[in-house]
Amino acid sequence: MLEKQTGHISDLIFDSFTSLLRKKSLVSSLKINIDDFSMEIMGANDQRLSPDDLSAGERQLLAVAMLWGLARASNRPLPAVVDTPLGRLDAGHRINLVQNYFPYASHQVFLLSTDEEIDSDLYDVIRPFVSRSYTLKFDDTENATTITDGYFGFALTEAIGTKGLSADAAV
Repeated sequence: MLEKQTGHISDLIFDSFTSLLRKKSLVSSLKINIDDFSMEIMGANDQRLSPDDLSAGERQLLAVAMLWGLARASNRPLPAVVDTPLGRLDAGHRINLVQNYFPYASHQVFLLSTDEEIDSDLYDVIRPFVSRSYTLKFDDTENATTITDGYFGFALTEAIGTKGLSADAAV
């Protein structure tokens, strides 16, 4: 039973990871060891990859893929909260995360980003999945935070539901 479940979770994490990676041939398989629950990642030519062999962005995507795979294995609708979602990622990985993860991560996704992470092009990609967006701005003179509708000046004119999914963008 344990072998079957870890195999299922391994498959879900592998599927999630490969959908987020820019280098599609980087990883050929991923397996969770049932003895100690360590993860074995195999690369091209079936050579074992250590997380240290991955770039910082690829390690971040692996962490996201692990959480996504576990959430999918639970078969329960759990909200996803992602803080600084694109911080260490290059342009290719950013678009993969915006297209392949945020819209499908959960029935409800909260993105807590900075004004530098999601530009107008990326916002246009995710806009069909956004039901609400807010900008939080701290005022030093008032020592208070104000909340305004919209994502850093990008107005959301209408909420468009896609497959019943929605994502909330926040800062």
